[in-house]
Amino acid sequence: MNNPLWEFSLALYARSGVAVACIEAQDCCAADVNLLLYAAWLARQGLELDQNQWRALAASVAEWRQRVVQPLRALRRDWRALPAAAALREQVKVLELAAEQSQQAQILAWHRQQVLQPARADSLPRALAFLLGSAPMQDTGEQRLLLQRLLTLLK
Repeated sequence: MNNPLWEFSLALYARSGVAVACIEAQDCCAADVNLLLYAAWLARQGLELDQNQWRALAASVAEWRQRVVQPLRALRRDWRALPAAAALREQVKVLELAAEQSQQAQILAWHRQQVLQPARADSLPRALAFLLGSAPMQDTGEQRLLLQRLLTLLK
């Protein structure tokens, strides 16, 4: 499958600190890591979405995320405490990664049907703030620090 978003995401996610920050955003803010990576990819393409487009995109992948990606992730994480399940956990990890790749294919298909605007200087910060803001954290200072870290890492 030729998916430039997936290729970009793999390279970016492998950079030091990116995975940790993305997982923190996922765990603390219920952020969708694939959408965070898509926001970074869009910024690199010099494009942006408005808030309505972000909402529409999130809605278009919500069922897949909730019914496939999240249950696989939960199962993989739950099995960390079971040493006897280590080999099975690795198989679940492979399935989870395939589910993430499928979600990114859905994102790219959605992307190709959109009329996108040229990015403004603050498009990535606005997109990340929007994506982190869907489930506010208790400490907004903590959220601001996470946003700043993500901005530094995803640029």
